Amino acid sequence: MRRVWKQRSLPVAIATIVAVSLVGSGCHSWHGSLALRDPAQLCHLHQPADWSPKALVEESREALSRGAALEAADSEYCVDWYFAATRTAWLAAQLCAGTEALSGEAQDLYHDGLTGLLRTAQRFARLDSRVGLTVRLGSRSMCVPVVHHGFAWQAGDFQQLSPPPSKQKSSLRERYCKQGCGVPIVVTRWRDPNSSMDARYFPRQTPFAATAVLRFSAAEIGDSASGGAPVLEFYNPLQTACLSAGDETVRLAADLSAPLEVAMEDIPRTYFAGFIQPGGQRDEARLTFLEPYQPGKVPVVLIHGLFSDPQSWADMINDLRASPGFAQRFQIWAFRYPTGQGFLQSAAKLRGELGAACHDCDPANGDPALRRIVLVGHSMGGLIAKLQVTESEDKIWRAFANRPFSEINADEATRARLLEACFFQPVPQVTRVIFIATPHSGSTSASGAVGRLASRLVEIPSEDEAQHQQLIAQNPGVFADFIQTRLPTSVDLLEPSSPVLKAMQELKFGCEVKLHNIIGVHHPIGPSDGVVPVKSAWHPDCVSERAFAAPHSKVHRAAQASAEVLRILKAHLGGEVGGEG
Repeated sequence: MRRVWKQRSLPVAIATIVAVSLVGSGCHSWHGSLALRDPAQLCHLHQPADWSPKALVEESREALSRGAALEAADSEYCVDWYFAATRTAWLAAQLCAGTEALSGEAQDLYHDGLTGLLRTAQRFARLDSRVGLTVRLGSRSMCVPVVHHGFAWQAGDFQQLSPPPSKQKSSLRERYCKQGCGVPIVVTRWRDPNSSMDARYFPRQTPFAATAVLRFSAAEIGDSASGGAPVLEFYNPLQTACLSAGDETVRLAADLSAPLEVAMEDIPRTYFAGFIQPGGQRDEARLTFLEPYQPGKVPVVLIHGLFSDPQSWADMINDLRASPGFAQRFQIWAFRYPTGQGFLQSAAKLRGELGAACHDCDPANGDPALRRIVLVGHSMGGLIAKLQVTESEDKIWRAFANRPFSEINADEATRARLLEACFFQPVPQVTRVIFIATPHSGSTSASGAVGRLASRLVEIPSEDEAQHQQLIAQNPGVFADFIQTRLPTSVDLLEPSSPVLKAMQELKFGCEVKLHNIIGVHHPIGPSDGVVPVKSAWHPDCVSERAFAAPHSKVHRAAQASAEVLRILKAHLGGEVGGEG
């Protein structure tokens, strides 16, 4: 989906920066200003002292209008006019400081000029984030350098720049925006097929937030021969809240929610296919990163529930990343898995993914943050999280079979799968788990008519089914009745009578692990969230518990859940999550 840039009027606080960079330097002349009669040329004009703020604003407005006309005519000279409009507005904002109406208009013109410049420079291949922005000043060209601030991403990852979604109704519960200096944008980065890390840990496309600021130095405006030049800067608004201007600071404009909006619009959801066809490649179990690995930041791993996918975490991700200090101390990973298959298989896959990620990111084992991983699991995702921090002994196996594992007749591939799913130790890197609406004792919905119908809809992969039938045939009378006819689905394992759930209640937790619980209460008949009874969601080993009114599918999307997760993460660090940025 191609997103169309539109002009927007958002005031930008640039007057302080301009005042420091121009007035403080003793600048007295303007070289290379725009000749309004000729859109392809720039010439020398008046001294700044000869220009009134009103004249500068008018010139910027006319340059903006000419840029728009040339853009409509499909002429690349629109790039140069938008650049001129932005530069003139920058100077105007300084000269009309103290004149509130003109200052606000100059700031709007700066925003609109820079928005048009980014849009058209990208369209006409004038912008390369690795090299710079090309503008034409009369007969000569100038390359405006690009500088990136605070990103884990590389310059080459800035592959497509788009405006924030402009639709009236947000898909998110909250939209975290703030006015200030610069133009908020969404950058889209595509997975590098030649990178093994990319192939394993990143989705096909990743949108992320940035704020663009085009600064004009005193040297460039006062005397272009002195070596100064404008600079196009991209700031990470998750890391930078303000810009420095000498002894002053101005707030950076930001739209932290825009990338999530884009992801929810452009990236197809897979929860239905992942439930109905758990063997499909589109929903293969995998751990994904929202950003490149950053040493020193504690991973928070989000695990979605039944008939869901990682996009269901959008509201919580939105809240967490907007919290001051969170982005400086934590990095978010998400676990996607096909929810139709039994959750023991998904838990085994996550154990492998966590181990591989820690090794790939930190092969020397030198990052202590990777030994403090936090898991957050909603619904069935909480059970998968639980299986990362418990010791199986032979309890899970005994729920399936009445004979020791060593005596089972099976080929090597089948034995390996059974061993992986039924026998495990706590993942040493995980030290905290947050359960959200987790059915520790099952859900009556799974054993009802709807649950049984849903279970029958799951298409077990033919290879898995053949392997299962062979295992049963080779071991007559060994396996429990509930797995005699076919492999149990995730819905089957969530029934209150499930022997697997009963066995999981007897598992021992790792000695360093701390558990927390968030419970929804919504259903009018009995204490329940409509799917999971409070009695089933309760867990005796949790060191904290928070309950609030919310239906099952929205417990992890509620503001109260985000607030509680932030409180727990603060405790996890042993202090404040962070101060105001």
